[in-house]
Amino acid sequence: MLFKEVIHAIRPHLMKDADVPGFMRNLIQMLCDIPEDEWYTKRDPSSEESYKDGSLRKFYTNKLSKKLAEKILSRLTRDNFLESIYDSNRSDVVLDGLAEDITPFANGVTKNNVGEKLFDLLKRGLEELIDPALENTRHQQEAQHKSNQLKGHYGSGLLDDCNNTCSMPGCSHHLQKLADDGRSTPDYEIIIINEKKSPSFSNICAVCHDCFEKYILKHTASERKELEAVKKLQTDARNARSTISEVHIDKGIKMVVESLINLKPSTLTSLNYEPTFIANKIDENENFLLAETVKNYVTKYYFYINQIMQNLSRQKQYSDELVRVEIKTICQRLEDKGFSQVEIYESISKQIHRITKQNIIYCNIVVCYFIQSCEVFHDITK
Repeated sequence: MLFKEVIHAIRPHLMKDADVPGFMRNLIQMLCDIPEDEWYTKRDPSSEESYKDGSLRKFYTNKLSKKLAEKILSRLTRDNFLESIYDSNRSDVVLDGLAEDITPFANGVTKNNVGEKLFDLLKRGLEELIDPALENTRHQQEAQHKSNQLKGHYGSGLLDDCNNTCSMPGCSHHLQKLADDGRSTPDYEIIIINEKKSPSFSNICAVCHDCFEKYILKHTASERKELEAVKKLQTDARNARSTISEVHIDKGIKMVVESLINLKPSTLTSLNYEPTFIANKIDENENFLLAETVKNYVTKYYFYINQIMQNLSRQKQYSDELVRVEIKTICQRLEDKGFSQVEIYESISKQIHRITKQNIIYCNIVVCYFIQSCEVFHDITK
């Protein structure tokens, strides 16, 4: 709430040593000419002063009552407020500090206009207490302004991280407008995942307009945690791409992948035994689905891929030894940086996909071959 945020920001400068009731009493007297007796609804005549101080603390820690906000707005005293702010006993150091701490809420604040800016902020905060819709509008405007600023710094990177798809769990909206002639324009917003933290790259993501509107107005802690988990996946994938880009995979791998496209089932010879290397390399208790996927692909395609690699090597179209070293180096670097087996599997598959431009499923099959032939993953320590 704007009123609460502003008074918390200015208290150290206006009445640093005063207690909360004293600060609130002074602030209200600066803002309006309503007698103090009219600020409250008396509940216990025998402890009137105690109740008043309790109310003032509540106004500071929570919010003013709607009734009091209406009264203050009806009797605002702008001149009195400015006179108090620009009191001759108030030093320039205090005014500079006051201007600095309300800058997040207003533009162009200086020690020379801080009184006017602060009065307008408090007035707007009171209006929002009366009409919550105004607060929603302000949140939307502020979030939109931040989104526009962040786009200039991080937009292209965020779109790349989310593959131009809304980052919000459960949403699949594309973040580009596609014209009939093939042209496209970005169509997205950037949200700050945790507003209590700075809008650094690790705390922002790209989303569609609908999810942007919903999230900035209201979201639960659970929804925030879900989005943080998505951001971590995006960050891990980015780090993996950066690590992998340092090692090139020979383009000959493209012919191996392409050979799977025209594969006929009749040419396959399945393994007649359990792929023992897989059991030694993947912990089925932790990565059951990965283990099953690798087993199935290895059993079905290992002999075929091995034969293709040998044929291409004899024809000098494929450097088998070089590719194995490159794949092994990539795996080692990812392992050294703490990536999980699933992340390593996906990262190498995507890198082969980027090189070959073929369907990712063929790239997955090739990575499974390298797992069985020992280039990917180390033996599990029992």
